[in-house]
Amino acid sequence: MKHLNWDDLRLLSFIAQEGTLRGAARKAGLSAATLSRRLDDLEEAVGQKLVERFQGGCIPTAFGTDVFALAEQMGEIALEVERTRDRRDAHAVSGLVRINTDEWLSYFLTTRFARFHDRHPNVDVEIVTSHRPYNLARREADIAIRPYRPEQLDLVARRIGTLSFGLYGNREITARHAGAIAQGEWANVPFVGFDEPRAEFQSDRWLRALPGAPAPWMRCSYGLGILDGVAHGAGLGVLATFLADDHPHLIAAVPRIPELDQEIWLSMHGGLRKSARIRAVVDFMEEVFGEYESRPAPQEDAQARTP
Repeated sequence: MKHLNWDDLRLLSFIAQEGTLRGAARKAGLSAATLSRRLDDLEEAVGQKLVERFQGGCIPTAFGTDVFALAEQMGEIALEVERTRDRRDAHAVSGLVRINTDEWLSYFLTTRFARFHDRHPNVDVEIVTSHRPYNLARREADIAIRPYRPEQLDLVARRIGTLSFGLYGNREITARHAGAIAQGEWANVPFVGFDEPRAEFQSDRWLRALPGAPAPWMRCSYGLGILDGVAHGAGLGVLATFLADDHPHLIAAVPRIPELDQEIWLSMHGGLRKSARIRAVVDFMEEVFGEYESRPAPQEDAQARTP
């Protein structure tokens, strides 16, 4: 047997969890080709085939199943080592903190974290944007910010705010369609929304349910694409209200859509509660969400209201 790369064994856990090389590669932050090559290297090192690969996925061999189980045990040991380190370094406001969140909340945090670095220059922050929630128990991330309360019993969770949404356009579009907006006559107003695979998002269902409104003529696979389209005059679109504070050229046709409000929950593994670096990040996020909650309610622009 050749020398083993222990990190390659960790990749086996991802393959077991995802069932496909592509999914495992995405979770590991690698290309599918790189993960496939490293699996080849591992199989060469152990001298036996670990995975049967098919077009629709992959299945471990009998030997691979045994190695997968050992890799899982190694993963648990590695996690316990990290937790032990965190307990020993609990008072050090330094190190890396990984935050997993979705697209709108990722934008909210990245545009507000600059002053955190001024306060805590020895803490690095990594914001991992994904609609898929990361596994906090397995330390895929340290903190999760999500629009729902997690159900895992080993997580500590708290509500830190409410994210609200409105219908926005830029000044030119809202001026051009001011009369229709004021009367709620949407038939000839252009819209920007999500593409068909995301048409079931709550915001897009609301948009498509506007009386007489046409389907969005510009459709995007991600929220910030909608922001770009709206900001550059492609039409009206549903956006998080905090964007109006950052983009003064955005005008609210509907300042707030109450049925789209999302409670925002912060969660982390219970073993991290006493970590100083985690505490610093949590305190800061509570601060910025508190500022967002306490700001004046958004108002319609007079230009959008006047026929």
